[in-house]
Amino acid sequence: MYNWDVQNAIVAFVDSLRPSWPAQHDLYYGVLYGFADMQSHLLTLLGYPPVA
Repeated sequence: MYNWDVQNAIVAFVDSLRPSWPAQHDLYYGVLYGFADMQSHLLTLLGYPPVA
């Protein structure tokens, strides 16, 4: 059994996000790389050797 109204609402929501996908992609990777860089600096400050 499927609730087609819910499925159609989900599809409409995803389609509404489609024009902003490049910006979402850039934001996601910017945050991801920023977090990884921050953790790398933190571990280096705590005495762990940097990974080449």
